[in-house]
Amino acid sequence: MKKKGHINTYFLMLLPALVLFIAFNTIPLITGAFYSFTNYRGYGSYDFVGLRNYIDLFGDSKVGGSYLFTFKYAIVGTVLVNIISLILALGLNSKIKFKSLLRGIYFIPNILSGLIVGFIFGFLFTYIIPAAASHLL
Repeated sequence: MKKKGHINTYFLMLLPALVLFIAFNTIPLITGAFYSFTNYRGYGSYDFVGLRNYIDLFGDSKVGGSYLFTFKYAIVGTVLVNIISLILALGLNSKIKFKSLLRGIYFIPNILSGLIVGFIFGFLFTYIIPAAASHLL
């Protein structure tokens, strides 16, 4: 049997996230959509202009060129990333002579950051902290 108090608890736990979502996402979205149908410049008064802003926007050749470039960039970028990823995956899992070297080259960026942090903390614990402690004591 479910207790009715659990529903109130879940609602109270959801309430802060819901308030933040409405305050920082939904209200600005609705406000922006409303202002897109006006000639509002961010200050002063405004008049309702209807779809004129959208007609001007899509009638501009620079905007059309921007959309076309973005579309081409997204398609080419997605295809290239997938092709390169597939080639790397095949290389890392194939039976080639330099498979271990290829795996090492592939994973070096992941290891270097931890290695550098380790060197920094090693330096701090070996030289800096003992020197600071000797001055304080």
